[in-house]
Amino acid sequence: MKKIYVIHENDEWIVPLRESFKKIKAPFVEWHMNKESFDYNKLPPEGIFYNRMSASSHSRGHRYAPENTKKLLHWLEKGKKRVINNSRALELEISKKEQYNELKRFNIKFPETYYANSKNEIIETSKNFNKPFITKHNRGGKGLGVKYFNKPLEVEKYVTQNFEESVDGVTLLQEYIESEPKVITRLEFVKGKFLYAVQVDASKGFELCPADACNIEEEFCPTNPDGNKFMIIKNYKNNEIKNYENLLKSNGIEIAGIEYIKGVDGTHYTYDINTNTNYNPIAEEKSKVRGMDSIANFLYNELTK
Repeated sequence: MKKIYVIHENDEWIVPLRESFKKIKAPFVEWHMNKESFDYNKLPPEGIFYNRMSASSHSRGHRYAPENTKKLLHWLEKGKKRVINNSRALELEISKKEQYNELKRFNIKFPETYYANSKNEIIETSKNFNKPFITKHNRGGKGLGVKYFNKPLEVEKYVTQNFEESVDGVTLLQEYIESEPKVITRLEFVKGKFLYAVQVDASKGFELCPADACNIEEEFCPTNPDGNKFMIIKNYKNNEIKNYENLLKSNGIEIAGIEYIKGVDGTHYTYDINTNTNYNPIAEEKSKVRGMDSIANFLYNELTK
């Protein structure tokens, strides 16, 4: 029997997808990449394969899950299997540098960004800024390595005392985009097409995961009218959507969340492409669209083709 195989490393994030599969009685199997082992001399099983590997896997003790997933995806692709979010999508998931190369290729504006491979290089590179900037991990997620600096002198103190190194050794230095109100916008895509946009309150920092565990219902967020940290935007319009869709298609990405921040001058600065997207159920309560249901239906349709 053909099945949907879900490739991941975080059981907690899979719970909503399991529920969506059960609603439509879709047959599925989970492959947790910190637990499974594979015989690559054999042929892959029959079915379709959905890659949900996360760049932040190492923060949950799954250091080599992306590398293991890379081997797995190559095995599946060599066997001509239907893979949703393929090996190229994985490359973008675990490298912001790759993401920005693609944003540049599609003429999508992103914050001024530099890359550093050592502490000394971080200090030297910081001198390019004469305004506030941040550091972040090239292989990150969950706000890993995000630190705010007013001036380069503050960076030297940071790298010599409290430095948090990126797991791949690459640190980004990026201009800080001032926004008012302090919100970011996340566009969700399923089947490579725009699904909906959600406004996220960023007034308390950079850890902006939309999953249940990352959002406390009782916490009031003044930037969103309904008080929830995540709020779906009704009648959303953005001239950049087609560009985003073209970028995703070019890179084998069919399910994703793309985030941007709007500067005080009105300019949109795109800064993240997340191929392991989650959805916030509190925000979706007031919407007819359900992210995980959309994914489950898409995958089931692919399975039954």
